[in-house]
Amino acid sequence: MGEIIQRIVWFAIVASACAYATFLVAGSIVNAQASGAYEPILIRDELAPGAHHLSGMIMVPTPCDELTVRTETLSISTYVLVFNTWHEPTVTCAQDETPRYFRAVLFAPAAGVQFSATLDGVGLPIVVLPVVKGPPRQALVSTEDGRRARAGH
Repeated sequence: MGEIIQRIVWFAIVASACAYATFLVAGSIVNAQASGAYEPILIRDELAPGAHHLSGMIMVPTPCDELTVRTETLSISTYVLVFNTWHEPTVTCAQDETPRYFRAVLFAPAAGVQFSATLDGVGLPIVVLPVVKGPPRQALVSTEDGRRARAGH
């Protein structure tokens, strides 16, 4: 009889430990999803002849963190945006995520290019939104006879 009680107690201890571990894992996943940790960074890619003008915003851990960006070539059509943060060690800052704007220019063909990104050596999900720069738009003006024409014509 004592052996049965001992097994029940051990089963209860193991079941409690498994339930607590599941609670911690599920809680961290839900917290990460709620905080937006898995949301990709949107990067605007203004295409120009032979160049990509990349810009966007990344959240850094504190207001004292600075952000640097550089590009690396992995292959003829694959490029990596390498983001690094730097924190002044002598300054104390509150842990309050702060947005940092970035700009980078990459000289590459306009089509067939793939991008990936890292932040402090860790993979970063990104979505690159291409924008084609066109000629500046001219304003339409009304002429004396009521027709519309381009300004300067």
